[in-house]
Amino acid sequence: MGNENVERLTIAIDAKEFAYQGPRFEWLGPNSGESFKKNKLIPFLNNLDDGEQGVIDFTGTMIYSPSFLEESFGGAVREGHADKIKNLKFENIPDEWRKALESYISEAVKNARK
Repeated sequence: MGNENVERLTIAIDAKEFAYQGPRFEWLGPNSGESFKKNKLIPFLNNLDDGEQGVIDFTGTMIYSPSFLEESFGGAVREGHADKIKNLKFENIPDEWRKALESYISEAVKNARK
């Protein structure tokens, strides 16, 4: 009801290799934030229409990594996707990780404006 037009990226289904979040960069190891950003998040964002809300559903995520989250979402902001990142809703993520993720995004947006 009302959510049928919302695009959704569900970790357990669409990006299950990232259920165990890895390091920031691909050269540091598997399941990196850089790889998630490049192969899953940016294509997802590019599929959203301007102003359309997207949902990132962290169902199935087993390990959260600050460097993974910062590189994925902050990195997408730095690559010019700030408006679409700001339109995302995050579901099924523990509150402490949601707050950290939101701070990474806010910091990237603030620094992008300088």
